[in-house]
Amino acid sequence: MKRTIAILTALLLLTACQPTPTEEVVVNKAEGALQQQIAATAAPEYRVSIPIPESQAAQQPAESPAETGLRAALGAPEHLTDTVSGKVYGGTMDVKIDATVTVPNVSAVPVYRAALTPSSPEEKEQIARAILGDGPYIYRQNHRLWNESNIRYYQAWLDALDDQPYGPGADYDQMRAWLTNQIEAHQLGYQQADARVKEQPWPGNWRDSGGSVMVDDGRTFHWADGGLLKFRREGTPWLVGAVRHDEPRTDDERAADEAAVDFLNQLHSNQVTLWGVAAHDESWRRQFGVETGFDNGLYRLWYLPLYGGIPVYPWETYHGTDNGLQDAGVSFDRNAAQERIEVVTDHGEVAEVTWTSPLRVLGVENENVGLLPFDRIMEIFKQQIFMNIYIGKDYLGNDSHTDMRITEITFSYMRVRKPDQAEYWLLPVWDFRGYDTRFAADRMDDYDWWDTFSLLTVNAIDGSIVDRNLGY
Repeated sequence: MKRTIAILTALLLLTACQPTPTEEVVVNKAEGALQQQIAATAAPEYRVSIPIPESQAAQQPAESPAETGLRAALGAPEHLTDTVSGKVYGGTMDVKIDATVTVPNVSAVPVYRAALTPSSPEEKEQIARAILGDGPYIYRQNHRLWNESNIRYYQAWLDALDDQPYGPGADYDQMRAWLTNQIEAHQLGYQQADARVKEQPWPGNWRDSGGSVMVDDGRTFHWADGGLLKFRREGTPWLVGAVRHDEPRTDDERAADEAAVDFLNQLHSNQVTLWGVAAHDESWRRQFGVETGFDNGLYRLWYLPLYGGIPVYPWETYHGTDNGLQDAGVSFDRNAAQERIEVVTDHGEVAEVTWTSPLRVLGVENENVGLLPFDRIMEIFKQQIFMNIYIGKDYLGNDSHTDMRITEITFSYMRVRKPDQAEYWLLPVWDFRGYDTRFAADRMDDYDWWDTFSLLTVNAIDGSIVDRNLGY
């Protein structure tokens, strides 16, 4: 009966007016229906799936825990292929689905109540003491140190090219020219920088909404209320590129992961999981199809926060082409960044951390909220994807056509603002991710421009559409 009510509620939501781009988020429709569903009696817990060795698979009973987890309860396949076509603003669109369906292996899907952090002076001071010690705290400006570090960094990289670390097929002359330009730019920056090192006792206050505090060895804690926690070691060079691979491949990368996780546990109490790791020259390794290059001990790592075993992803919503949006007279400002965690390590020590939009869980609204079945989510997607994409007409003013590919369908949490409050919900959502064939190859790389986007985000509770650009 509850499932029937949920489906009817979703149908009512789909008949509501399409949101304007200036609306904060499309989750509070149907006069509080979502709030009622969140407050409803918790659903029974799911049995967690247990991986079964292939040698034992044939002996496993049909009603084993491996068949009764969240995926099975929602009727979600591991992979889905389908095609749907329709009209969008500016023309028509074919959507080809050939997607991996990712569902976390959890026994419950709570709705959490949360707030952005840091917020109180006591909280900021506690974090600073945990990662910097008790002080004394100072403020220092050394404009030349960063340039010095980068000159050493690029010079060592340039010298390493003599051994052809990227194989015989790389264009080393082009690499040398690029690295030489970087060195010259930082040499100029060093010459133009103020040679004086300006140091004084810390002039700030923990009540400041944003600020920085340093200790004598150059470790610095930065904060911005409700938006940022950052740690940086003075003089850390600027790592290039954002290409990543999923799992650590070497002992050094595994050591970097261990150091990063230990540090993140001091900075903020939320559980995290590794999302990707990259050597400092990962983009060059990817370009020339090699896994090794110039190993200098510097790595960048990305993490996802976990709440009850369910991740939060930092994606934005893709709405189509710039000229399509301009023709329609709409805009979608990106002002609602979800949590994002990046770490830089240097020879197994953390050199930099940027934790964007960190959350603090305040409580649980529902210990295991009721969810729409996967087939209903797919029906909603097939209807709503065509209302979410704007494409520009051709140069003659005729309708255009685009082909969209869906390669990933992912279940996760998203931070959404509670109605008329400063607090937030962590709501379960489905994201449909992929690319437009006009602007991408036949596949998405592990990290490229399309990897930052979700093409459509559907509330897993009531089927409403959530805009990630507007939706906190």
